[in-house]
Amino acid sequence: MHHLVIGEGQIGRAIIERALADGDTVTVLRRTAKDPSPGIRRIAGDVLDPAALGAAIDGADAVMATFHAPYDARLWREQLPPRELAVLDAAAERGIPVTFPESFYGFQGGAASLTEDAPPSPQDEKGRVRLELLAARRAHRARTLSVIASDLIGPSTVGTGAAVATAMVIEPALAGRRAILFGRADAPHTLTHVPDLAAAMLHAARRAEHLTGAAGDAVLNAPAAPARTQRELIAEVSRLVGAPARRPIPIPRAALTLLAPFNTFARELHGISGLWYGPCVQVPGRLEREEGLVATSWEDAVGATVRAAQGARDTGAVSVAP
Repeated sequence: MHHLVIGEGQIGRAIIERALADGDTVTVLRRTAKDPSPGIRRIAGDVLDPAALGAAIDGADAVMATFHAPYDARLWREQLPPRELAVLDAAAERGIPVTFPESFYGFQGGAASLTEDAPPSPQDEKGRVRLELLAARRAHRARTLSVIASDLIGPSTVGTGAAVATAMVIEPALAGRRAILFGRADAPHTLTHVPDLAAAMLHAARRAEHLTGAAGDAVLNAPAAPARTQRELIAEVSRLVGAPARRPIPIPRAALTLLAPFNTFARELHGISGLWYGPCVQVPGRLEREEGLVATSWEDAVGATVRAAQGARDTGAVSVAP
């Protein structure tokens, strides 16, 4: 099977690695040029450039749409709908499915026990944008699959600054610093291992017709290990790095409330703070119950991420120094 992967960030890289390991072939469409890699065809360009998108998608059997926009709801609303529409139109013309990674944001109100049939319950503008994107996918003639993941953990999250568990717990621990606690230490919080998300998206693409049925669209929960707390995460990371668990530095929710009107990042964190200051638990869905996918254990996912961060630190590929 030949996949077009759009975007080569933490999710895109994991999809590429898994697809090649499975014997599939890959074309990558990314905004900036990158040196060639064995088995990977890369095209530099934007999805809004018909020539670049056409050159990349020709010959593909499925599209993995892993592109995103800066962490600002206003930019999401401006940038994501036209980009998704361009990809959906191109895929529909060729009769191939598009698989998207999706978040909890549109269902934040039901995050304490998130099932695949959860009703929409956004709590901020980001959640509303996500729901509009899901509705546009559902209404489009292209076959679409959206795979919902919780907050990410895994080797490809190292050095990105985009994954809370890695950036606020694992990397500080390796640098001898205290963890930063965003949310309640004792609230259960599902973590999605990025390789599990990659495997789920590839499986969804291969089984697209079955999973979407007559509707031509499906929203699926990615496999994930049972939710654990940030307190447990801090203790496990401390054990793995051979250091005593230290009291984390908390981010008071009230501080986000005060800063939100003046700081974009604080505003966006405040909007999804319910996911961290309360339970955030993903319920196994069709991919686990019916399709037989199995999530990596929580311990193995944390261990793999710690080892990747240690390797990056030791080679100087990623700095986690104070």
